Amino acid sequence: MTKNSPESTPESNSAEMNEGENAPSGVGNTEESSRDLTNINQHALRNDEQTSKYLLAITQPIADMIARNNQSAIDSILRAIPRQYTTSLFSPGLDAVLKQLATWPSLSRAGDFAAEDEPAGSYSPELETPGTYFKSTERTVSSLADLNNAISKLIEKTPSLPLVWRGVGDADWGMYSSLYRRLLDDNGVKLPQDDPIGDQPYPDEDQMVAAEKEILRIARSDWRFDNLNALETFAQLQHVGGPTRLIDVTKNPYVAAWFAVEYNEKLEDRDGRLFAISTRPVPRADDDESPDGEIHMDDIGSSREPFWHHLVDNKARQAYDWGTGSLRRLWIPPAYSDRISAQNAGFIFDGVPMTTSKTARHFKIDGNKPWARADLLAASSIYLKMFKSTRKPTHNAANLAPTFSFRITSEAKAEIRTYMESRFGYRSSYIYPDIQGLAAHLKNHELTQ
Repeated sequence: MTKNSPESTPESNSAEMNEGENAPSGVGNTEESSRDLTNINQHALRNDEQTSKYLLAITQPIADMIARNNQSAIDSILRAIPRQYTTSLFSPGLDAVLKQLATWPSLSRAGDFAAEDEPAGSYSPELETPGTYFKSTERTVSSLADLNNAISKLIEKTPSLPLVWRGVGDADWGMYSSLYRRLLDDNGVKLPQDDPIGDQPYPDEDQMVAAEKEILRIARSDWRFDNLNALETFAQLQHVGGPTRLIDVTKNPYVAAWFAVEYNEKLEDRDGRLFAISTRPVPRADDDESPDGEIHMDDIGSSREPFWHHLVDNKARQAYDWGTGSLRRLWIPPAYSDRISAQNAGFIFDGVPMTTSKTARHFKIDGNKPWARADLLAASSIYLKMFKSTRKPTHNAANLAPTFSFRITSEAKAEIRTYMESRFGYRSSYIYPDIQGLAAHLKNHELTQ
């Protein structure tokens, strides 16, 4: 192709790509799907600069066919992608997304997310702190015996659910990733306990993705950490307190409880909270199989760019159950540091909740009035559908994964902490067995009498 060829001019490229982009969005049958994708393929192979547009163009028709449960059309779309193009231009992240879309129907319902709420909104009068959101379903733990009973009873009632655990020293705190918390500050969001007036500009998924792209750009261009994939970069940052969307969890409920009762002079008179988080919904029947959302580094986790960055709009995100509350991605990382092994640690992550009027009915304050979007985003950076731990959780129509919480009273903290230190050996040197842990401990330790 010569430089003077009409196909090589920017105007011609733009027009031709637009024609190809428009065709797949209205895919109606298998034959049309193949023909539309073939047109896009022919253009993309001639012009590698249009790679990103090509990838966006093929993601949407697959999401459409998933929504229609049209497996034959999905298969046709995937067959229409040339092997040459797949192997040379697809990132592992997008390749894995496409494979999942082709084999794994969405757990959420497309119709529930057709019209998303406005990003900014005000709090309900009932929300006094982020912790208010958990109050109606929480179980109070006022002793070591209560804690043991609460953990064993929940595990007994949820035999089919994969649970991970998280503990925090103040029961009024929300469950935020560090990146989400950073963007709250950047946006000037006021939490409900500050009695703000008017709408609060909570971050949305697009802002989270934009921030992550900037983090990766700086890490790779300025700090030269360009030998790490996205998840590895985020894990390393998380370890030293950098902003990421990863939320620390553990598979050991007693390690999580230790974090809830860990000695902190400022929090010793505050109730703590223990969360139990299922990574998938309650199945319709005990023998139903559904994905558990666990990420593996030899598959989707190996992508240089985060796989969720390929989900470019809410329609694609819903098709992949990203930000819908149906799945929490769980990653059990390699032992990048000694504390990961000591804590039996992992990370959960998901998209910012896509709230709509149809999903609101599953998040009620008092059985009638729904929590506002701002209430849900004040409570957590990911969807948390709360269930009572004293009851066996049942399947819900929206396929929302359950979360349970336990309020550990301030009076019980010392008893639980002393027991875990003496019987389990859980103390700062065990939980934080690295040099950073020692340095942090020495900052607060009295060195002279």
